[in-house]
Amino acid sequence: MKPLAEMSADEQREQLLQTVAAVGAQLARLAEALTPAVTAAAQQLAALYRALQDAGLIDANGNPTGPADRPAWQTPYGPPQHRH
Repeated sequence: MKPLAEMSADEQREQLLQTVAAVGAQLARLAEALTPAVTAAAQQLAALYRALQDAGLIDANGNPTGPADRPAWQTPYGPPQHRH
């Protein structure tokens, strides 16, 4: 392959099309190879979501159901300020 500066516009266009086709083919192979892993991960996340719902830890929207039960000193704002 000669440098782009030495190619005509048609040769550059053809080179670009070949490169894009090769990259597209590689991406298709990558997507095909990753599909089983992504599917398995999605199934595990769905099972975890259902388990958290069944345990009553999250609601249908995925929000926590219980109150925050940590002491005030663990909050990002520190303990509550007392007014005098």
